[in-house]
Amino acid sequence: MYQYLNNAGRGLAFGSQVVGALTALVMVGSLLLGVFYRYVLGDSLVWSGEVAALAFTWTVFLFASALVRGGGHVRVTLLVDALPPLISELVERGIMLLIFGFGILMLWTGWNFAEFTAGQVSPAVRYPIWIKNAAVPICGLLVSFHALVLILNPAPIRNIVEHKNG
Repeated sequence: MYQYLNNAGRGLAFGSQVVGALTALVMVGSLLLGVFYRYVLGDSLVWSGEVAALAFTWTVFLFASALVRGGGHVRVTLLVDALPPLISELVERGIMLLIFGFGILMLWTGWNFAEFTAGQVSPAVRYPIWIKNAAVPICGLLVSFHALVLILNPAPIRNIVEHKNG
């Protein structure tokens, strides 16, 4: 059972990174195009900043969720390193439980906010605002899934994180 969850998590993390990279390219392209039009052609694009903000939001939240799986977020391990291995593992799993809860909180509040803004549109492009705000609940779902996979992992969490980060 765990192998299926782990493979699904690996696929979701890879998909998040691919889509995150694509949205990052859209963001950079939109900003460069806006700068080119403003300073070279002397005419500004009204939509470039809006498209860049939309792409930035999705980029940040997609990469943040993928980093949970790989243990890529900033960690201060001074206290955990000083603990005996069993207690250290319990603390690591407790941290993952907190991350799981935070992901559920993001899912819940993000869903409510996206629902609240469902009738609004952006000023320039006129895309539905919920498209940008949906990044939060989707990230929350992915974060909680990745945390759950790490919690259920039979191997120590610390070994997985250290192995991936060198």
